[in-house]
Amino acid sequence: MKQISTQRHQLAEGPFWSQSEQALYWVDIPACQVWRWHQESNEYQHWTLPKKVSAVFTTQSDRLLVALADSVAYLDKSTGELEHLCDLDTDIPGNRSNDAKCDPNGVLWLGTMDDAEEQASGRLWKITPEGKRTLLLEGVGISNTLAWDEARGRFYFGDSMTRKVHAFPYPEFYDVRSQKPFFEVKEGIGADGSCIDAEACIWNANWDGSRIVRYSPEGEVLQTIELPFSKPTSCVFGGADGNTLFITSASVATSESELAEKPLSGHVVAIDLKATLGLDITGEPSQPFAGA
Repeated sequence: MKQISTQRHQLAEGPFWSQSEQALYWVDIPACQVWRWHQESNEYQHWTLPKKVSAVFTTQSDRLLVALADSVAYLDKSTGELEHLCDLDTDIPGNRSNDAKCDPNGVLWLGTMDDAEEQASGRLWKITPEGKRTLLLEGVGISNTLAWDEARGRFYFGDSMTRKVHAFPYPEFYDVRSQKPFFEVKEGIGADGSCIDAEACIWNANWDGSRIVRYSPEGEVLQTIELPFSKPTSCVFGGADGNTLFITSASVATSESELAEKPLSGHVVAIDLKATLGLDITGEPSQPFAGA
């Protein structure tokens, strides 16, 4: 396991692997920061934004797309300037953006949540490159896990407050939350961010569970990776051969004694799955946003 981040983050999230740049992006939500690490040069960049930021994506130009607390905007990497694309839950002031991913067509799917984690006031939005919003779900606690399995016509979406991840139909989406979930984690654990591998298996970060769990398309647990920190937040496949799993984590709500005992808490780490675990598994690189 290799440490990627150079500093401990409060809430590192949204890992995004850029295949064209061979670089990893991630955010620290409460620190309002976007980070970039270029693998070959081992160089870092970061941008501090005026509001909390929960996700970052490359685009069809040199700009980035960022999910801010109450809006979506383009970020100019050279100047740090933001260009507004669309608002989010401005009618619910306590809400902020959380997990977000682009679908196979480069359309942004973005989940929101109550920043105080008390109300199930979150939503799921679909946002086109033109900035047109479509409301897909309401009544969401903590939006997490967005992944697509096109071959099976599935979109995976989770709510950490209910501890459930459901398989929704895709592309003809409708609400299936009243049905049996695709998987459900134990009480005291949050089903946080996920990614999907080339075998259509879901890799889910277990918040307060100190592990990443791999589920088959049938929902069966195939592998469990124990981690040296309690709060993994998400994961993504990357690296030159797609066999590296990058994992973000948090240090919030963690005691000083635990931070001393688990110094990688709040860091971003990388695991070479083949070399470390003997798993010859790859995943798709992150999907950029279709806008410019």
